[in-house]
Amino acid sequence: MEIQCPKCASRFNLPDGVARDGVKLRCSVCTTVFPYTAPSPEISGQAAEPAKKTATATKFPRKLAPLLLLLALCVTGGFAGYFWRSQLTPPVPSEDIAQKVARLTMRNVRQYYVDNEKVGRIMVIEGKVVNEFPQPKALIAVEGAIYDKDKKPLSVKKQTAGTQLSLFQLQVLSEKEMESFLNNKIEILSNNINVPQGGEVPFMVLFYATPPGVAEFGVRITDVQDAEKQGK
Repeated sequence: MEIQCPKCASRFNLPDGVARDGVKLRCSVCTTVFPYTAPSPEISGQAAEPAKKTATATKFPRKLAPLLLLLALCVTGGFAGYFWRSQLTPPVPSEDIAQKVARLTMRNVRQYYVDNEKVGRIMVIEGKVVNEFPQPKALIAVEGAIYDKDKKPLSVKKQTAGTQLSLFQLQVLSEKEMESFLNNKIEILSNNINVPQGGEVPFMVLFYATPPGVAEFGVRITDVQDAEKQGK
């Protein structure tokens, strides 16, 4: 379900499972907090489907789910979309950056844990960024974050989109090997250098040795370039 920030008009894809009337959302671009109002049955034509559970998904409180999209890392605002307020998190994006990423949206964002035989338990945040600009885009970057129950950031990490690891790779590769794969320039340039309108780019952010007390996570789009400029 697509929603729009009432202040900056940025658009986001809200998973149907968290589209509950009255739930508060935080815009990952301008950080405005606003309530979600579900359309009436007469308008929507059907009720939202409940979120599907996955065997590895973390059971976070549902009220925290909106951060999946914003994803404004709550204590920072979220991991996604954008962090705020703490010395551990980056500043609110400037108007230039907000405008730069205004028509990039996130889809299929999820968080889960994987037990790795070399480094122990890994927290994984993955999803896809969709280009809704009429022009092709390149080098889309995201930022993820995790927070405690008081919405204080525990860790923040940036990642250029374009690559994802398989479940098997997450289980057997070393930390160095996984980071090398996620930052592989050939893969990134293959998937994140000429993203057309309607095209999507996968991303994955990994947190190793996560601290205890993780209660929320967030994701935000932090940067993007015009594809034309990359070819010059």
